[in-house]
Amino acid sequence: MSHPDVPHDLAALTTYGADAVEAARIALDDLAQGRVTGKALGERRVSGDLTGLASVKFDVPGSPTRRFRLVYADIDATTRGVLAVGVREEHAIYRLAVQRFQARDEGTGGSEPSERSSP
Repeated sequence: MSHPDVPHDLAALTTYGADAVEAARIALDDLAQGRVTGKALGERRVSGDLTGLASVKFDVPGSPTRRFRLVYADIDATTRGVLAVGVREEHAIYRLAVQRFQARDEGTGGSEPSERSSP
């Protein structure tokens, strides 16, 4: 399952080329199929509290770096909820994830890919 704005996140990756969008789709599929597990996130000085979320790094094939991140939470033993997909530069993806979490907590929009208390 995913946040309703994730399709917009994927569309925004077209700025980096069609290969970036395809890399994101592969990362999403790998996550859904359990082929990858992300790094657990927590309190971040720059972006805020991402406790209960994890991040998967990805990029286009052949790239020397991994510029993009997919932020998600484990909902239960078989379900993952994707909160955001985007560029890591200047912590943009983490700030976006915090905004979406706060909007959900405040009831100002967005579906919930997870419950903060029980990812």
